[in-house]
Amino acid sequence: MTATALRSDHPTRFAHLRPGAARAVLSSLVVAGLLLVAITLSPWRSGFADAASRGAGDVALYNATIDRIGGGETYYSAAKAELEVRGYPTRSILNWRTPLPVWLIGVLPVGAGQVLLTLVAVGVLAVAGHVVTKRAGLRLALTTLLFLTGALLPVALPGPYVMSEVWCGVLLAASLVCYGIDRKGFAVACGLAALFVRELAAPYCLVCGFFAMGERRWKEVGGWLAGALAYAGFYAWHVSQVLPLIEADARTHAEGWLQLGGAAFVISLVQMNVYLLLLPQWLSAIYLLVALLGFAALDGAWGRRAAWAACVYVLAFGFVGQPFNQYWGAVIAPLFCFGAGQGMAAIVDLWRAARLPGTAALSGGSAALEGRRTTTFVRW
Repeated sequence: MTATALRSDHPTRFAHLRPGAARAVLSSLVVAGLLLVAITLSPWRSGFADAASRGAGDVALYNATIDRIGGGETYYSAAKAELEVRGYPTRSILNWRTPLPVWLIGVLPVGAGQVLLTLVAVGVLAVAGHVVTKRAGLRLALTTLLFLTGALLPVALPGPYVMSEVWCGVLLAASLVCYGIDRKGFAVACGLAALFVRELAAPYCLVCGFFAMGERRWKEVGGWLAGALAYAGFYAWHVSQVLPLIEADARTHAEGWLQLGGAAFVISLVQMNVYLLLLPQWLSAIYLLVALLGFAALDGAWGRRAAWAACVYVLAFGFVGQPFNQYWGAVIAPLFCFGAGQGMAAIVDLWRAARLPGTAALSGGSAALEGRRTTTFVRW
């Protein structure tokens, strides 16, 4: 793929920087990139999902629980049995997943749960392609969809699709693309569905709720508030089901959730894209930087929600999460694809604005773009 092909059909906000400012941004990106790459090659590296063999893990736990539910057991009795026999810490309520989607997969006919999730993922790809093409052009849409297929591919795999983080990530992406087509009711519904599946969707829901307040969309605010209250009741019920099942001598984690994993842990989360898992982790560090640059270039109601949600997740995961929680990255993997796609176009625009060697080759007849007003920025 040529550099010209990576350029959006519309200029990003970086295309209008002065040469000195563009060079400063590029220099900062190089320094930050080198630091992030160095982390992945150092003893501080985090993550294990790309290891050759990790043994039985959460996927096996969930599949066994699903089998028990299919055999007639309740979710909580099945979860207790499997957690204890596999040696999982059960003292903390946080180690007990809420029933969705394991319960749903267990009660549906065999294979129906995966078909349902796959249909949602295909819908996300279709709508995302339409929205990005309309707002940023076909070339950027193809780049974004390339990344997005890697983030959504776990839905078609026999093991990972049972994980609540995969369902949560797909539903968050569905919510985001619904904002892109101005279907705010569906966006709220998908975001709340992601929250009921996994509480890690809460940062996204909070960001969208705050933006709805700022935009004075009171009906949307009411939807988010009603959903939050419903989830509070749901989680209280979940706690009431779990507490009687926790034994006095139940195992606990040796360490807490506040780990200060920093950039190393965040990079490991971003790596939870099928394509990136097949590549050296230092490429995930570069991908993270490109995605953050892309989020800085996003504009419009959809783009602002995506960008702020990504920033909140990066900040939160820099503090919270143990190294074995790398699978949390499935929640944010689809979200970061939209930033990465825009980031590729932003880099080309930065290079052109900096007037560095090779600019003429990248422009591809871009002289006409130089005369455009800044109001022609890509509208996400």
